[in-house]
Amino acid sequence: MALFLAVGIVSLVTLDGSVNAAEGAAGSAQSAPAGANDALGDYHLAPGDRLTIVVFDESQLSGDFYVDGGGEVLLPLAGSVRISGLTLPEAQELIQRKFAEGVLVKPAVSVRIKQYRPIFVTGDVKRPGSYRFMFGESVKAAIATAGGEGAATEKPVSLAVSDYVTAEERVRQLEADHVSLLVRKARLEAQRDERDNFVMPLLVGFNPSNVEFERVYSAETDAFSRLSQTYHDQLESLQKQRPRIEAEIKAVSEQISTQNERLEIVNGRLADLEPLFHKGFLRKEVLINQQIDKTLVQSQLSNLQAQVAHLRQTMGDLDVRLGDVKANYTRQVLGELQETVQRLRGIETTLGPARKLRAVKAEEASGANGEAEYAVFISRVQDGRMVNFEATGETTLSPGDVVEVKLKRHDPGSFESPSTEAARDMGPSPASLAEESASPAR
Repeated sequence: MALFLAVGIVSLVTLDGSVNAAEGAAGSAQSAPAGANDALGDYHLAPGDRLTIVVFDESQLSGDFYVDGGGEVLLPLAGSVRISGLTLPEAQELIQRKFAEGVLVKPAVSVRIKQYRPIFVTGDVKRPGSYRFMFGESVKAAIATAGGEGAATEKPVSLAVSDYVTAEERVRQLEADHVSLLVRKARLEAQRDERDNFVMPLLVGFNPSNVEFERVYSAETDAFSRLSQTYHDQLESLQKQRPRIEAEIKAVSEQISTQNERLEIVNGRLADLEPLFHKGFLRKEVLINQQIDKTLVQSQLSNLQAQVAHLRQTMGDLDVRLGDVKANYTRQVLGELQETVQRLRGIETTLGPARKLRAVKAEEASGANGEAEYAVFISRVQDGRMVNFEATGETTLSPGDVVEVKLKRHDPGSFESPSTEAARDMGPSPASLAEESASPAR
């Protein structure tokens, strides 16, 4: 109620007069530097700005006020006033009108920016967050305030490089194992199909510095030649016995034929002698001797037939042994082939993520090695809409700017560890090996 008693009091400053006198009456109020206000004379207020509002001769109505998220300031008695998007003169005129609407008679108001809304620094900086805006501040200064470029958890140079080398060695080992298993799979498939040689598979996407193609192919070729030779030697050794057994069967069969002829002769003589014996013209001893000859021939014939049966059984056993050799060889090859395929699937599942991890570690190592490059982008409200543009270190910031620092992506191959460089030229290309593998392995 005491405020309404101010009716009739003549203010020293009119509605459209200078505000300096009002500021003199509130010397305790702090305001932003005059230079800043002059340079940003067309600055439009926005949420987050802190204002010093001085009402002449009314200390209870004066003070510091924040522009809230709705773009308004809450004034004593006058209530909420929306000033977002207004310049300082426009905001000052609007507040004066609000106080003049039934609160004060010809109020004199001064509005100054005490603290601009903060800027925000985010992205690849040590300490991302919001920071107080300083008039004339550059992008470089804001990034320095945020701790400089680089991830907040950036590793030391030695640790980042060590992690990259470890990731590189893992990819190298996985690729070497992958190629080795691919070549082994081709070799086992050739053994399974009982081919005379095997061809180097077409290898695409492998780093020649990570895989010794010549050594891998040479080792599998030696294994193919050795195992195939052993297998064929076993078969040949068994198969060589077949002609000998067949020859023995033939020889014994011929003896059986001879004995059968002899038996026919003996039987014929007995048929002639028995009538003479019964008539008494032949002595009994002669007949008995002839019967003994028949018995001897029959005995020899039985022995020969037993030999043939034994030889035929030996031939059957030989066929069984040949089948066992082939079955064992096939079983061993198929078992190794199945194991190789399973290991291949495991490595193919692991290799992709390992390569991605290596790329990440390469970027970290590149950044830790002082070779990282960063791009800076600013998001700024202009004419009521958000605009984005790329900035340089010398770009001058405005209140409320969002500064985003991004690491420029590098090709993982651009950073190589000493072990990678030392592994160069370790073997021929897969194409040359594939051509050489066309020649027989045995």
